[in-house]
Amino acid sequence: MAIKFYQWWKNHRRLVTIGLFLFIFAFYLKTPFEKEAKVKDTCAKLNTSYQITGDEAMKQLNLKEIKDFDNRELANYYCERYLGIK
Repeated sequence: MAIKFYQWWKNHRRLVTIGLFLFIFAFYLKTPFEKEAKVKDTCAKLNTSYQITGDEAMKQLNLKEIKDFDNRELANYYCERYLGIK
């Protein structure tokens, strides 16, 4: 049994190594794009037809509340700055 596995590994090690490297690299690249897509989706929902409230947007964007400001205003301000609007 061990000899068969060793023979298989000897024949396929390059393919397996390259496959693992590509999988790890794809996961590494996906993470920032996934975060950006989540922020853009939340901002779009916030600005179009009031699909979500300011409180929900604050929670999804991981923002802290400030006493004298409305949560919707804070979330909109964050979205404008994040997306480069204004």
